[in-house]
Amino acid sequence: METQNLISYDDVIEAAYDIFLEMAQDNLEPADVLLFTAQFDDRGAAEIVETRDDWAEHTGFEVDGELYAEVIIGLVNEENDELDDIFARMLISRDPENKGCHILWKRD
Repeated sequence: METQNLISYDDVIEAAYDIFLEMAQDNLEPADVLLFTAQFDDRGAAEIVETRDDWAEHTGFEVDGELYAEVIIGLVNEENDELDDIFARMLISRDPENKGCHILWKRD
């Protein structure tokens, strides 16, 4: 597949955030949903990170880093400006013909 046919990283982030919002209430602890909702305007973030090697054990297939992007969604620590309270790790397909998403939710 040619790279120009893949979904852009900006669109991947937008899709990941939409999916997260739709599914968060059913997959996070109620306290985490409240915290995220209350803090998102000031500290919330969704960003693409380097795809970790552990996705194959969660998905059952080897992940091609060109065809998939990993997005993390959470709250930024204001002291060090790092996204360190992660509510979901998401693996999103960038192939418009083969849409797919895998999510690892924060578990306390």
